[in-house]
Amino acid sequence: MNAFHALLIPGLAIASAGLALGVLRARRAESPARRSRRGIALNMTLRSLLHDLQMHRGMASILLNGDNAFGARLQAKQADIQRALTTLADGKSCSDLLAPVRIEALTTSWSTLRGRVLKLSPAQSFAAHSTLIQEVLHLISDVAERSQLDAGSPVSASLSDMLWRRLPEAAEGIGKARAIGSGIAAAGQANGVERIRLRFLVTHIRSGLKAIQLAVGQHDGQLSLETRQAAAKAQAQTAQLLSVIEADLVEAERPGIDAERYFAAATEALEALYRVYDAASASLAQPSHAGDASGPSLDGAEARAA
Repeated sequence: MNAFHALLIPGLAIASAGLALGVLRARRAESPARRSRRGIALNMTLRSLLHDLQMHRGMASILLNGDNAFGARLQAKQADIQRALTTLADGKSCSDLLAPVRIEALTTSWSTLRGRVLKLSPAQSFAAHSTLIQEVLHLISDVAERSQLDAGSPVSASLSDMLWRRLPEAAEGIGKARAIGSGIAAAGQANGVERIRLRFLVTHIRSGLKAIQLAVGQHDGQLSLETRQAAAKAQAQTAQLLSVIEADLVEAERPGIDAERYFAAATEALEALYRVYDAASASLAQPSHAGDASGPSLDGAEARAA
């Protein structure tokens, strides 16, 4: 080690310690209500990214199974995903809730997938998309943990678990069923593995929706009427989708629905569930709920959440 390194290493250690101390002081100075609202705003941006990645996976499944109708829509969705990642990378005010290095890793993974997606097999594309989506689910859960579980947070632990873990997991179940089912409909046939996966997803989605409906009922005093109504509609629309999956894809010898109609039906159910997410987030982000209206707006994401 030369003299330069001998001086540089202690200096870097001091600088790192100073940065960590600054973050800790800023966190202590921030009210739990304001921190909660920042987390809600950030998770709204992540929710948009999750939605777009799931759409891209389903469109890619149709294309890779021989139906070229979604080519232009796939390219448009790629642009949406890039915009969402850019928004996250620019969110300097939320770096304490979501480390920039994780956004960089996500962006790199997406760039790799985007460049080779149409060269993959349907199974490879599904797996690559699902790995990326799983990371976004982890980010949503981590942001919620860092922003909602402080002492004095206006959002209870059980409500946080429902909104930022259980609901996105149920949405991902629908997203996977959309991708697999769309591929089956585009190919005009299903193999045994695909049927087993769909059966498992139907059970998983039903279980998740039941838990969400129960949680919404338990927290009806904290959630808006719009949220409760959205939850009831999501339950009904998802039940219709699951009936289609069972009758037209799992039990039928050959698919009883075309790819575009199935994709639209699954998307309708998924959008209905995301309306629960959006309505609950908007309700919980209100200063009257959080009990702290102080402080300037953080960015466009917080404005959308509120």
